[in-house]
Amino acid sequence: MEIVEAGYKEYAYIVQNTYHVFGSAAFNQINEDKVDAVYYLLFKDGKYRLGIIGGIRNNIFQSPFSAPFGGFSFIQDDIRISYIDEAIQLMENWAKSKNLDGIKITLPPTIYQPSFLAKQINSLYRNRFLINSIDLNYAYALQKFNADYAASIWYNARKNLKIALQNDFSFKQCENSIEQQTAYNIIKQNREARGFPLRMTWEQVQLSASIIKADYFLVKNNKNIPIAAAIVFHVTASIVQVIYWGDLPDFAQLKTMNFLSFKVFEFYKQAQIEIIDIGPSTENSIPNYGLCEFKESIGCDISEKLSFYKKINDN
Repeated sequence: MEIVEAGYKEYAYIVQNTYHVFGSAAFNQINEDKVDAVYYLLFKDGKYRLGIIGGIRNNIFQSPFSAPFGGFSFIQDDIRISYIDEAIQLMENWAKSKNLDGIKITLPPTIYQPSFLAKQINSLYRNRFLINSIDLNYAYALQKFNADYAASIWYNARKNLKIALQNDFSFKQCENSIEQQTAYNIIKQNREARGFPLRMTWEQVQLSASIIKADYFLVKNNKNIPIAAAIVFHVTASIVQVIYWGDLPDFAQLKTMNFLSFKVFEFYKQAQIEIIDIGPSTENSIPNYGLCEFKESIGCDISEKLSFYKKINDN
């Protein structure tokens, strides 16, 4: 097997159907200005077998460099473990030749392509990559969502949803850019009030949405005032990811987030989506207990999201 430094267009031609959108050449290309350099690496042995995209930051090859997760992409899904082993070894030698300090890979949560991820985890571990973090990722499987949803969730969440449903809220998908920006601004106010500023500006969200199908939602009260919002990306054909959601702090006591989560689940159930990925509630493995409990209370399941690191050169 050999490693090929491809251009953006060549990589996009060879790796056409990535199993998650953050592994696509198109998504990474629009974020190239966030790192010192971006490399589109292909691995072939007569046929192309694998690809990986990474950016150089702090002299470390990082996949992803501007996304929730990255890692290898396969050309065909019957990829052998031996191919992954060879690709990792070639990537290490390539990093040494570039005089890089290390390689960092954050894999998707195990709800995405479980077999392929298990192979990557095993191969990275055997090639002496260290586990840098184990984050807890929360997702809701929509096969569980039915008329008995309220009975299936925690007691406090059931009580809060009952309160929320009595408040004459409305839920709608945003129809234009003004409504979409209103949704973003609500979430921004929520994050600022809690001391967690948004990592993406409105312009960056729009840029991502030019590559990824995105849905925006608003919750309004009985005075038609927007009080909660969500921004959701279609990460695969069957999985959507809540990129951001939140409510205005002044309305939190009305249990707006319980209403919002319920309506988002209902919307994507009707759209025949299989899984809603709500994202991690940990930062570098450290849990935010309140977020963990909220996501569990509304019925989410937990999976691991692993980050690996290997030091390459002693500089």
